[in-house]
Amino acid sequence: MRATTSTAQPSTDSTATGSRLVRRLSLSDVLVYGLLYFCPLAPTAVFGIVYGMSGGMAALVYAVAALAMTFSAISYSEMAKSVNVSGSVYRYVSLSTNAFTGFVTGWLILLDYFLLPALLSILTAIGMVLQFPESSRGFWILAFIWLPALLNIIGLKLTIRVNKLFLLVQLVTLGVFFVYSLWGVLQHSHAIGLLAPIWDGQRFELLAILSAIPVAALSFVGFDAISALNEEASGGGRTISRATLMLLLLVSLLFFAQVYLVNLFVPAGTQYDTEQAETAFYTLSRDIVGAWFQPIMIVVAGTVSGVANAIVSQMTTSRLIFSMARDGRFPAWLARLDRRGNPVRALLFVAIVSSVVGLVAANQVELLVTLVTFGALFAYITLHLSLFQRFRKHPERHWFKHVVSPLAGILILVAALASMNDNARWLGSAWLCIGLVLALILHRQGRLGSLPLNQ
Repeated sequence: MRATTSTAQPSTDSTATGSRLVRRLSLSDVLVYGLLYFCPLAPTAVFGIVYGMSGGMAALVYAVAALAMTFSAISYSEMAKSVNVSGSVYRYVSLSTNAFTGFVTGWLILLDYFLLPALLSILTAIGMVLQFPESSRGFWILAFIWLPALLNIIGLKLTIRVNKLFLLVQLVTLGVFFVYSLWGVLQHSHAIGLLAPIWDGQRFELLAILSAIPVAALSFVGFDAISALNEEASGGGRTISRATLMLLLLVSLLFFAQVYLVNLFVPAGTQYDTEQAETAFYTLSRDIVGAWFQPIMIVVAGTVSGVANAIVSQMTTSRLIFSMARDGRFPAWLARLDRRGNPVRALLFVAIVSSVVGLVAANQVELLVTLVTFGALFAYITLHLSLFQRFRKHPERHWFKHVVSPLAGILILVAALASMNDNARWLGSAWLCIGLVLALILHRQGRLGSLPLNQ
Protein backbone atom coordinates (compact mmCIF):
# COMPACT_ATOMS: atom_id res chain seq x y z
CA MET A 1 0.00 0.00 0.00
CA ARG A 2 1.24 3.47 -0.88
CA ALA A 3 2.39 5.72 1.91
CA THR A 4 -0.08 8.35 0.78
CA THR A 5 -3.08 6.10 1.22
CA SER A 6 -5.18 6.92 4.27
CA THR A 7 -6.02 3.79 6.16
CA ALA A 8 -7.73 2.68 9.28
CA GLN A 9 -6.27 -0.80 9.13
CA PRO A 10 -2.76 -1.89 10.10
CA SER A 11 -0.32 -2.69 7.36
CA THR A 12 2.05 -5.60 7.57
CA ASP A 13 4.11 -4.74 4.50
CA SER A 14 7.26 -3.83 6.35
CA THR A 15 7.25 -6.71 8.76
CA ALA A 16 8.79 -8.80 6.05
CA THR A 17 11.97 -6.85 6.49
CA GLY A 18 11.99 -7.29 10.27
CA SER A 19 12.14 -3.51 10.74
CA ARG A 20 9.72 -1.06 12.26
CA LEU A 21 6.43 -0.52 10.45
CA VAL A 22 6.03 2.63 8.36
CA ARG A 23 4.37 5.53 10.21
CA ARG A 24 1.51 6.47 7.91
CA LEU A 25 -1.68 6.54 10.02
CA SER A 26 -3.19 9.83 11.15
CA LEU A 27 -5.18 10.25 14.34
CA SER A 28 -8.41 10.07 12.34
CA ASP A 29 -7.27 6.81 10.70
CA VAL A 30 -6.66 5.26 14.11
CA LEU A 31 -10.06 6.47 15.35
CA VAL A 32 -11.83 4.90 12.36
CA TYR A 33 -9.97 1.62 12.91
CA GLY A 34 -10.89 1.71 16.60
CA LEU A 35 -14.56 2.36 15.92
CA LEU A 36 -14.61 -0.56 13.50
CA TYR A 37 -13.13 -2.86 16.13
CA PHE A 38 -15.37 -1.67 18.96
CA CYS A 39 -18.38 -1.69 16.57
CA PRO A 40 -20.88 1.14 17.26
CA LEU A 41 -23.79 -1.35 17.34
CA ALA A 42 -22.04 -3.91 19.59
CA PRO A 43 -24.64 -3.78 22.43
CA THR A 44 -27.43 -4.90 20.08
CA ALA A 45 -26.10 -8.47 20.17
CA VAL A 46 -26.06 -8.87 23.96
CA PHE A 47 -28.64 -6.38 25.24
CA GLY A 48 -31.22 -9.06 26.05
CA ILE A 49 -28.67 -11.14 27.95
CA VAL A 50 -27.43 -8.14 29.97
CA TYR A 51 -31.02 -7.03 30.66
CA GLY A 52 -31.95 -10.43 32.06
CA MET A 53 -28.83 -10.86 34.16
CA SER A 54 -29.06 -7.35 35.67
CA GLY A 55 -32.71 -7.42 36.66
CA GLY A 56 -33.66 -4.87 34.02
CA MET A 57 -30.87 -2.35 34.66
CA ALA A 58 -28.80 -2.84 31.51
CA ALA A 59 -27.84 0.83 31.33
CA LEU A 60 -26.35 0.67 34.84
CA VAL A 61 -24.26 -2.34 33.81
CA TYR A 62 -22.86 -0.48 30.80
CA ALA A 63 -22.09 2.56 32.95
CA VAL A 64 -20.13 0.41 35.42
CA ALA A 65 -18.41 -1.46 32.57
CA ALA A 66 -17.39 1.87 31.04
CA LEU A 67 -15.94 2.94 34.40
CA ALA A 68 -13.99 -0.31 34.67
CA MET A 69 -12.66 0.09 31.14
CA THR A 70 -11.64 3.68 31.89
CA PHE A 71 -8.84 2.43 34.12
CA SER A 72 -7.77 -0.09 31.45
CA ALA A 73 -7.80 2.64 28.80
CA ILE A 74 -5.60 4.83 31.00
CA SER A 75 -3.10 1.98 31.40
CA TYR A 76 -3.04 1.33 27.64
CA SER A 77 -2.66 5.07 27.04
CA GLU A 78 0.31 5.31 29.41
CA MET A 79 1.95 2.18 28.00
CA ALA A 80 1.58 3.50 24.45
CA LYS A 81 3.62 6.58 25.37
CA SER A 82 6.20 4.59 27.33
CA VAL A 83 6.69 1.55 25.06
CA ASN A 84 6.91 3.10 21.61
CA VAL A 85 6.73 -0.11 19.56
CA SER A 86 3.92 -2.10 17.98
CA GLY A 87 1.89 -2.87 21.05
CA SER A 88 -0.56 -5.46 22.25
CA VAL A 89 -0.65 -6.28 25.92
CA TYR A 90 1.62 -9.23 25.06
CA ARG A 91 4.51 -6.94 24.18
CA TYR A 92 3.77 -4.33 26.84
CA VAL A 93 3.89 -6.93 29.61
CA SER A 94 6.91 -8.71 28.11
CA LEU A 95 8.96 -5.50 28.05
CA SER A 96 7.76 -4.27 31.46
CA THR A 97 8.13 -7.50 33.46
CA ASN A 98 9.61 -10.60 31.83
CA ALA A 99 9.12 -12.85 28.81
CA PHE A 100 7.40 -15.59 30.85
CA THR A 101 4.65 -13.28 32.12
CA GLY A 102 4.41 -11.70 28.68
CA PHE A 103 3.78 -15.06 27.01
CA VAL A 104 1.09 -16.01 29.52
CA THR A 105 -0.56 -12.63 29.00
CA GLY A 106 -0.42 -13.07 25.22
CA TRP A 107 -1.92 -16.52 25.64
CA LEU A 108 -4.78 -15.06 27.71
CA ILE A 109 -5.59 -12.32 25.20
CA LEU A 110 -5.53 -15.00 22.49
CA LEU A 111 -8.58 -16.55 24.17
CA ASP A 112 -10.32 -13.28 23.36
CA TYR A 113 -8.85 -13.08 19.85
CA PHE A 114 -9.46 -16.74 18.96
CA LEU A 115 -13.08 -16.82 20.11
CA LEU A 116 -14.17 -13.35 19.00
CA PRO A 117 -14.33 -14.09 15.23
CA ALA A 118 -16.39 -17.22 15.97
CA LEU A 119 -18.66 -15.31 18.35
CA LEU A 120 -19.18 -12.53 15.80
CA SER A 121 -20.17 -15.08 13.15
CA ILE A 122 -22.69 -16.68 15.53
CA LEU A 123 -24.23 -13.33 16.49
CA THR A 124 -24.48 -12.40 12.81
CA ALA A 125 -26.01 -15.78 11.98
CA ILE A 126 -28.68 -15.29 14.67
CA GLY A 127 -29.87 -12.11 13.00
CA MET A 128 -29.87 -13.69 9.54
CA VAL A 129 -31.88 -16.72 10.69
CA LEU A 130 -34.39 -14.33 12.27
CA GLN A 131 -34.75 -12.65 8.88
CA PHE A 132 -34.61 -15.91 6.88
CA PRO A 133 -36.12 -18.61 9.16
CA GLU A 134 -35.60 -21.43 6.65
CA SER A 135 -31.83 -20.87 6.49
CA SER A 136 -29.22 -22.72 8.54
CA ARG A 137 -27.29 -21.06 11.35
CA GLY A 138 -24.25 -23.16 10.44
CA PHE A 139 -24.27 -21.86 6.86
CA TRP A 140 -24.26 -18.23 8.02
CA ILE A 141 -21.53 -18.94 10.59
CA LEU A 142 -19.17 -20.27 7.93
CA ALA A 143 -20.12 -17.52 5.47
CA PHE A 144 -19.35 -14.76 7.96
CA ILE A 145 -16.01 -16.31 8.91
CA TRP A 146 -14.67 -16.96 5.43
CA LEU A 147 -15.94 -13.80 3.70
CA PRO A 148 -13.89 -11.53 6.04
CA ALA A 149 -10.97 -13.96 5.76
CA LEU A 150 -11.12 -13.75 1.96
CA LEU A 151 -11.23 -9.94 2.04
CA ASN A 152 -8.20 -9.88 4.35
CA ILE A 153 -6.28 -12.27 2.10
CA ILE A 154 -7.07 -10.24 -1.03
CA GLY A 155 -5.43 -7.23 0.56
CA LEU A 156 -5.83 -4.05 2.55
CA LYS A 157 -6.94 -1.63 -0.16
CA LEU A 158 -10.27 -3.37 -0.67
CA THR A 159 -10.92 -3.97 3.03
CA ILE A 160 -10.20 -0.32 3.86
CA ARG A 161 -12.82 0.90 1.38
CA VAL A 162 -15.36 -1.70 2.52
CA ASN A 163 -14.81 -0.95 6.20
CA LYS A 164 -15.18 2.81 5.86
CA LEU A 165 -18.47 2.32 4.02
CA PHE A 166 -19.64 -0.17 6.66
CA LEU A 167 -18.81 2.27 9.46
CA LEU A 168 -20.83 5.03 7.80
CA VAL A 169 -23.83 2.71 7.39
CA GLN A 170 -23.67 1.72 11.08
CA LEU A 171 -23.55 5.33 12.28
CA VAL A 172 -26.47 6.38 10.05
CA THR A 173 -28.57 3.43 11.27
CA LEU A 174 -27.75 4.24 14.88
CA GLY A 175 -28.68 7.87 14.24
CA VAL A 176 -32.12 6.83 12.96
CA PHE A 177 -32.65 4.71 16.07
CA PHE A 178 -31.64 7.61 18.34
CA VAL A 179 -34.05 10.03 16.64
CA TYR A 180 -37.06 7.72 16.90
CA SER A 181 -36.21 6.67 20.46
CA LEU A 182 -35.89 10.26 21.66
CA TRP A 183 -39.14 11.15 19.91
CA GLY A 184 -40.83 8.23 21.68
CA VAL A 185 -39.53 9.47 25.03
CA LEU A 186 -40.80 12.99 24.31
CA GLN A 187 -44.19 11.48 23.45
CA HIS A 188 -44.15 9.52 26.75
CA SER A 189 -44.50 6.21 24.90
CA HIS A 190 -41.72 4.55 26.88
CA ALA A 191 -42.70 1.71 29.21
CA ILE A 192 -40.85 2.59 32.44
CA GLY A 193 -39.54 5.61 34.36
CA LEU A 194 -36.56 7.54 33.05
CA LEU A 195 -34.32 6.42 35.93
CA ALA A 196 -35.34 2.74 35.90
CA PRO A 197 -32.62 1.56 33.44
CA ILE A 198 -30.03 3.06 35.80
CA TRP A 199 -31.54 2.39 39.20
CA ASP A 200 -34.45 0.29 40.46
CA GLY A 201 -34.14 -0.09 44.22
CA GLN A 202 -36.64 -2.95 44.36
CA ARG A 203 -34.74 -5.08 41.83
CA PHE A 204 -31.13 -4.03 42.44
CA GLU A 205 -28.73 -6.82 43.40
CA LEU A 206 -25.00 -6.10 43.47
CA LEU A 207 -24.01 -9.64 42.48
CA ALA A 208 -26.42 -9.56 39.53
CA ILE A 209 -24.90 -6.31 38.26
CA LEU A 210 -21.36 -7.67 38.68
CA SER A 211 -22.25 -10.92 36.89
CA ALA A 212 -23.52 -8.94 33.88
CA ILE A 213 -20.40 -6.76 33.59
CA PRO A 214 -18.29 -9.41 31.77
CA VAL A 215 -21.02 -9.71 29.12
CA ALA A 216 -21.28 -5.93 28.67
CA ALA A 217 -17.48 -5.69 28.67
CA LEU A 218 -17.49 -7.60 25.37
CA SER A 219 -18.32 -4.25 23.75
CA PHE A 220 -15.17 -2.67 25.24
CA VAL A 221 -12.43 -5.17 24.35
CA GLY A 222 -10.90 -3.16 21.50
CA PHE A 223 -8.12 -1.32 23.34
CA ASP A 224 -5.54 -4.02 22.69
CA ALA A 225 -6.20 -3.84 18.96
CA ILE A 226 -5.56 -0.08 18.99
CA SER A 227 -2.21 -0.60 20.69
CA ALA A 228 -1.08 -2.77 17.76
CA LEU A 229 -0.92 0.38 15.60
CA ASN A 230 1.80 2.05 17.68
CA GLU A 231 4.55 1.80 15.04
CA GLU A 232 2.25 2.77 12.17
CA ALA A 233 0.72 5.91 13.68
CA SER A 234 2.16 9.31 12.83
CA GLY A 235 3.30 10.60 16.19
CA GLY A 236 3.75 7.07 17.51
CA GLY A 237 2.71 6.33 21.05
CA ARG A 238 1.32 9.80 21.71
CA THR A 239 -1.16 9.45 18.85
CA ILE A 240 -2.20 6.01 20.10
CA SER A 241 -2.49 7.37 23.64
CA ARG A 242 -4.81 10.19 22.53
CA ALA A 243 -6.85 7.88 20.31
CA THR A 244 -7.32 5.37 23.13
CA LEU A 245 -8.84 7.93 25.50
CA MET A 246 -10.93 9.55 22.76
CA LEU A 247 -12.32 6.17 21.71
CA LEU A 248 -13.15 5.32 25.32
CA LEU A 249 -15.25 8.47 25.64
CA LEU A 250 -16.89 8.05 22.24
CA VAL A 251 -17.86 4.39 22.50
CA SER A 252 -18.94 4.75 26.15
CA LEU A 253 -21.41 7.46 25.13
CA LEU A 254 -22.63 5.49 22.10
CA PHE A 255 -23.08 2.26 24.05
CA PHE A 256 -24.73 3.82 27.10
CA ALA A 257 -27.09 5.95 25.00
CA GLN A 258 -28.43 3.10 22.87
CA VAL A 259 -28.76 0.71 25.83
CA TYR A 260 -30.45 3.34 28.00
CA LEU A 261 -32.93 4.31 25.28
CA VAL A 262 -33.90 0.76 24.31
CA ASN A 263 -34.12 -0.19 28.00
CA LEU A 264 -36.82 2.47 28.47
CA PHE A 265 -39.14 0.61 26.11
CA VAL A 266 -38.98 -2.77 27.89
CA PRO A 267 -42.01 -3.21 30.19
CA ALA A 268 -41.11 -3.76 33.85
CA GLY A 269 -40.90 -7.43 34.81
CA THR A 270 -40.18 -8.65 31.26
CA GLN A 271 -38.49 -12.05 31.24
CA TYR A 272 -36.60 -13.20 28.14
CA ASP A 273 -35.88 -16.83 27.34
CA THR A 274 -32.59 -17.63 25.60
CA GLU A 275 -33.89 -17.17 22.06
CA GLN A 276 -35.77 -13.98 22.91
CA ALA A 277 -32.72 -12.53 24.67
CA GLU A 278 -30.56 -13.04 21.58
CA THR A 279 -32.98 -11.01 19.41
CA ALA A 280 -34.40 -8.57 22.00
CA PHE A 281 -32.81 -5.44 20.55
CA TYR A 282 -34.06 -6.23 17.05
CA THR A 283 -37.61 -6.78 18.32
CA LEU A 284 -37.56 -3.57 20.35
CA SER A 285 -36.20 -1.57 17.41
CA ARG A 286 -39.27 -2.67 15.45
CA ASP A 287 -41.56 -1.49 18.25
CA ILE A 288 -39.76 1.85 18.59
CA VAL A 289 -39.15 2.80 14.96
CA GLY A 290 -41.54 0.63 12.95
CA ALA A 291 -41.78 -2.73 11.21
CA TRP A 292 -39.81 -1.35 8.24
CA PHE A 293 -36.77 -0.74 10.45
CA GLN A 294 -36.29 -4.23 11.92
CA PRO A 295 -34.87 -5.87 8.76
CA ILE A 296 -32.59 -2.86 8.30
CA MET A 297 -31.34 -3.16 11.88
CA ILE A 298 -30.80 -6.90 11.45
CA VAL A 299 -28.85 -6.46 8.24
CA VAL A 300 -26.78 -3.54 9.54
CA ALA A 301 -26.17 -4.74 13.12
CA GLY A 302 -25.92 -8.39 12.13
CA THR A 303 -24.35 -8.39 8.69
CA VAL A 304 -22.68 -5.04 8.01
CA SER A 305 -21.21 -4.48 11.47
CA GLY A 306 -20.53 -8.21 11.86
CA VAL A 307 -18.48 -8.41 8.67
CA ALA A 308 -16.67 -5.13 9.36
CA ASN A 309 -15.81 -6.19 12.90
CA ALA A 310 -14.80 -9.67 11.76
CA ILE A 311 -12.44 -8.23 9.13
CA VAL A 312 -10.64 -6.15 11.75
CA SER A 313 -10.83 -8.89 14.39
CA GLN A 314 -9.31 -11.55 12.13
CA MET A 315 -6.57 -9.18 10.98
CA THR A 316 -5.72 -8.23 14.57
CA THR A 317 -5.72 -11.87 15.70
CA SER A 318 -3.47 -12.92 12.85
CA ARG A 319 -1.07 -10.07 13.66
CA LEU A 320 -0.74 -11.19 17.29
CA ILE A 321 -0.18 -14.81 16.23
CA PHE A 322 2.35 -13.64 13.63
CA SER A 323 4.12 -11.52 16.25
CA MET A 324 4.32 -14.34 18.79
CA ALA A 325 5.49 -16.78 16.10
CA ARG A 326 8.15 -14.29 14.97
CA ASP A 327 9.34 -14.12 18.59
CA GLY A 328 9.68 -17.92 18.65
CA ARG A 329 6.64 -18.49 20.88
CA PHE A 330 4.62 -20.30 18.19
CA PRO A 331 5.65 -22.46 15.18
CA ALA A 332 7.74 -20.54 12.65
CA TRP A 333 5.38 -21.27 9.73
CA LEU A 334 2.84 -18.92 11.31
CA ALA A 335 5.35 -16.06 10.99
CA ARG A 336 5.66 -16.27 7.21
CA LEU A 337 4.26 -13.54 4.96
CA ASP A 338 3.06 -13.70 1.38
CA ARG A 339 4.63 -11.60 -1.39
CA ARG A 340 2.38 -8.64 -0.47
CA GLY A 341 3.47 -8.74 3.16
CA ASN A 342 0.23 -10.27 4.50
CA PRO A 343 0.31 -12.96 7.24
CA VAL A 344 -1.85 -15.29 5.14
CA ARG A 345 -0.94 -18.47 7.02
CA ALA A 346 -1.91 -16.91 10.33
CA LEU A 347 -5.13 -15.60 8.73
CA LEU A 348 -6.06 -19.06 7.44
CA PHE A 349 -5.24 -20.59 10.83
CA VAL A 350 -7.57 -18.09 12.54
CA ALA A 351 -10.36 -18.81 10.04
CA ILE A 352 -10.07 -22.58 10.52
CA VAL A 353 -10.10 -22.32 14.32
CA SER A 354 -13.02 -19.88 14.18
CA SER A 355 -15.00 -22.25 11.94
CA VAL A 356 -14.58 -25.15 14.34
CA VAL A 357 -15.44 -23.06 17.41
CA GLY A 358 -18.39 -21.40 15.66
CA LEU A 359 -20.00 -24.68 14.63
CA VAL A 360 -19.38 -26.44 17.94
CA ALA A 361 -20.58 -23.52 20.10
CA ALA A 362 -23.34 -22.25 17.79
CA ASN A 363 -25.89 -22.32 20.63
CA GLN A 364 -23.58 -21.19 23.45
CA VAL A 365 -23.58 -17.42 22.99
CA GLU A 366 -23.51 -16.46 26.67
CA LEU A 367 -20.64 -18.88 27.41
CA LEU A 368 -18.60 -17.61 24.46
CA VAL A 369 -19.21 -13.99 25.48
CA THR A 370 -17.94 -14.60 29.01
CA LEU A 371 -14.94 -16.62 27.77
CA VAL A 372 -13.96 -13.83 25.37
CA THR A 373 -14.12 -11.30 28.18
CA PHE A 374 -12.34 -13.69 30.60
CA GLY A 375 -9.25 -13.62 28.39
CA ALA A 376 -9.41 -9.87 27.87
CA LEU A 377 -10.11 -8.92 31.49
CA PHE A 378 -7.42 -11.25 32.88
CA ALA A 379 -4.92 -9.79 30.40
CA TYR A 380 -5.96 -6.29 31.45
CA ILE A 381 -5.12 -7.20 35.05
CA THR A 382 -1.56 -8.14 34.03
CA LEU A 383 -1.38 -4.88 32.06
CA HIS A 384 -2.25 -2.88 35.19
CA LEU A 385 0.36 -4.79 37.21
CA SER A 386 2.97 -4.18 34.50
CA LEU A 387 2.24 -0.45 34.40
CA PHE A 388 2.59 -0.27 38.18
CA GLN A 389 5.88 -2.18 37.98
CA ARG A 390 7.22 -0.12 35.07
CA PHE A 391 6.71 3.20 36.87
CA ARG A 392 7.40 1.96 40.41
CA LYS A 393 10.71 3.83 40.60
CA HIS A 394 10.32 6.00 37.51
CA PRO A 395 11.14 9.71 37.96
CA GLU A 396 7.98 10.66 36.03
CA ARG A 397 5.71 8.49 38.13
CA HIS A 398 2.20 9.95 38.47
CA TRP A 399 0.30 8.96 41.61
CA PHE A 400 -3.08 8.64 39.88
CA LYS A 401 -2.16 7.28 36.43
CA HIS A 402 0.51 4.86 37.64
CA VAL A 403 -0.74 3.88 41.12
CA VAL A 404 -4.39 4.64 41.87
CA SER A 405 -5.78 3.91 38.39
CA PRO A 406 -4.15 0.49 37.87
CA LEU A 407 -5.02 -0.63 41.41
CA ALA A 408 -8.64 0.49 40.99
CA GLY A 409 -8.78 -1.26 37.63
CA ILE A 410 -7.47 -4.49 39.14
CA LEU A 411 -10.07 -4.45 41.93
CA ILE A 412 -12.98 -3.96 39.53
CA LEU A 413 -11.70 -6.57 37.07
CA VAL A 414 -11.13 -9.15 39.81
CA ALA A 415 -14.69 -8.58 41.06
CA ALA A 416 -16.03 -9.01 37.52
CA LEU A 417 -14.03 -12.22 36.97
CA ALA A 418 -15.17 -13.63 40.32
CA SER A 419 -18.82 -13.05 39.36
CA MET A 420 -18.60 -15.05 36.11
CA ASN A 421 -20.57 -18.26 35.82
CA ASP A 422 -18.85 -21.49 36.81
CA ASN A 423 -18.44 -22.84 33.26
CA ALA A 424 -16.65 -19.69 32.11
CA ARG A 425 -14.37 -19.68 35.16
CA TRP A 426 -13.45 -23.35 34.76
CA LEU A 427 -12.83 -23.16 31.01
CA GLY A 428 -10.98 -19.86 31.34
CA SER A 429 -8.83 -21.25 34.15
CA ALA A 430 -8.08 -24.34 32.05
CA TRP A 431 -6.89 -22.08 29.22
CA LEU A 432 -4.69 -20.20 31.69
CA CYS A 433 -3.19 -23.46 32.97
CA ILE A 434 -2.40 -24.59 29.41
CA GLY A 435 -0.64 -21.27 28.85
CA LEU A 436 1.40 -21.70 32.02
CA VAL A 437 2.46 -25.21 30.95
CA LEU A 438 3.45 -23.97 27.47
CA ALA A 439 5.40 -21.09 29.01
CA LEU A 440 7.30 -23.53 31.24
CA ILE A 441 8.10 -25.74 28.23
CA LEU A 442 9.32 -22.77 26.19
CA HIS A 443 11.37 -21.57 29.16
CA ARG A 444 13.06 -24.96 29.54
CA GLN A 445 13.78 -24.98 25.80
CA GLY A 446 15.38 -21.55 26.06
CA ARG A 447 12.81 -19.96 23.73
CA LEU A 448 11.61 -17.26 26.14
CA GLY A 449 14.46 -14.83 25.75
CA SER A 450 13.98 -11.06 25.92
CA LEU A 451 12.25 -9.28 23.04
CA PRO A 452 14.11 -6.89 20.74
CA LEU A 453 12.64 -3.39 21.05
CA ASN A 454 12.50 -2.88 17.29
CA GLN A 455 9.99 -5.65 16.64
